[in-house]
Amino acid sequence: MEMIPYDTILEIRNKANIVDIISDYLPMEKKGKNYFAICPFHDDHNPSMSISPEKQIYTCFVCGASGNVFNFVKNYEHISFTEAVSKVASKVGIDLNIKKTISNNIRVDNRYQKYYDIYNITNMLYKNNIKTKYGKEAISYLNKRKINSSIINDFEIGLSFDDNGASKLLEKKGYIKDDLIDIGICGEKDKFTYDIFRNRIMFPLHDLDGRVVGFSGRIYNKTDDNKYVNSKESIIFKKGELLYNFHRALEYAKKNNFIIIVEGFMDVIRLYTIGVKNVVATMGTAITKNHVNLIRRLSKNIILCFDGDKAGEKATISAINELEKVDLKPKIIRLEENLDPDDYIIKKGKDAFINHLKHPISLLDFKLDIDKNNTNFNDYNEISKYLKEASKELEKIDDKVVYELTIKKISKQTGVDIDTINSLVKNVPKEKRQIIDKRKQDKKNKYSIAEEQLIFYMLRSKDAIELYQNNVSYLNNKKLFKIANKILDFYYKNHYINTSDFVLFLEDDDELITEVLKIDEMQIPDKAEIEQLNDYVKTISEGLIKSEIKKLKEEIKIETDLSKKVILLEKLTKLKKDV
Repeated sequence: MEMIPYDTILEIRNKANIVDIISDYLPMEKKGKNYFAICPFHDDHNPSMSISPEKQIYTCFVCGASGNVFNFVKNYEHISFTEAVSKVASKVGIDLNIKKTISNNIRVDNRYQKYYDIYNITNMLYKNNIKTKYGKEAISYLNKRKINSSIINDFEIGLSFDDNGASKLLEKKGYIKDDLIDIGICGEKDKFTYDIFRNRIMFPLHDLDGRVVGFSGRIYNKTDDNKYVNSKESIIFKKGELLYNFHRALEYAKKNNFIIIVEGFMDVIRLYTIGVKNVVATMGTAITKNHVNLIRRLSKNIILCFDGDKAGEKATISAINELEKVDLKPKIIRLEENLDPDDYIIKKGKDAFINHLKHPISLLDFKLDIDKNNTNFNDYNEISKYLKEASKELEKIDDKVVYELTIKKISKQTGVDIDTINSLVKNVPKEKRQIIDKRKQDKKNKYSIAEEQLIFYMLRSKDAIELYQNNVSYLNNKKLFKIANKILDFYYKNHYINTSDFVLFLEDDDELITEVLKIDEMQIPDKAEIEQLNDYVKTISEGLIKSEIKKLKEEIKIETDLSKKVILLEKLTKLKKDV
């Protein structure tokens, strides 16, 4: 891609609020001046990433990941820095008009584009089919299921004919038969290519960017053992890595500050018919670690609404287990009469479902209800087992009021007094966890501290920059030496210095950016007198001499040539006088 001038990058950064951009990827909450989120760059169970609106930077207090808005997008989406700048620019309405080119430095990967094109062409064919006179029966069927033309258009619902139309069209356009078979559009029998989807209402399945990557085809005018035929998994379609409706739900989840998780795509569509759009589906699979990472991007406030039967209960428990691994505590809706959300809304109506949505069950109540339903309260051993399980859940409560109300409820259910139940609980209640800086702290001597603190003031003061340039030739820490020289470069190009813009100047050098932001957070006064800066210079100079002395001593030890050894000893003697 073309290089983007620094001034343009600065303009984009100034227009892009880092909180707004990162909130498109992660749910966050405000604490004091900053916002906090679960860090996506390590296995984080407690919000440890701080986002500063003032400095326009993010920092993780556990893994050390840090940078500006471009670094976040680059590292989150695994794209180049230039692509990240372009992506942020489009989010804030700046058109960079960058042309993608293939160069020695950047590879443009088009390996899978043909597959996206195949699915896009097929999707357009199916959408066109349903609008013809041959699609009237399918539309009538959908209308009877209370799916109107607006929903049909929104979800790009189409129709496959029993004429192998997709195979013929795609082969006519030059696509290779083996590719069509590999990604599940076509099959082959006796060297004859045929459509996988025939005479079915077609529901396209999209990836996170809204590209069609698969289909689910439903029967509508005949009986068939297979109500649905679904695309097989392929190089671009993996159920465990996608959530149905993710690309649409992102906006609505942010707007409503919660996300609803259902099992099937028809549940999503049904909720849309009653105006509920902050919803995604797992497409019938168990929730995976990849799903959880996607859900975290939508919201930390989650409602699970799976089928009302035993299988739905089992799926709910499985989902809870995965979500709790990253400290997400969903609420739950359990529907009566073993119904799924689609059938429930058709049978019971919008208001009945909205009432459930307004009053979901807490995770604690759901778990206790499951255990209660599996307990025979006429059997003392089962009551004991129930209380032991309940005590594990009580230990997780960090709200004293909730704890007291819950323990009273359990006492009433079991007939066991509150003190006895309390005795089973280890923490009453568990204290809320504090955010602790767990980044690795290296042991430092006075020389490395002086180097860091001089860099700290160089990020704030032209006096420190000029003092460094005139009096310091080198730093023992090579990384800090590189940062110092970068500061000089930035300052003499731009005639000012601040941390946010300097980090931007470093572009995608993650190692230097992390070090700069770590130094910038040092708990020392923001201003230093010239005498203090001179002391840093003296200490650094002393450190360099001691380092050179150590190096000379090692050389003397291994030197076998007597004349050379004498020269080294003379150098050592001279250096010792300077300390």
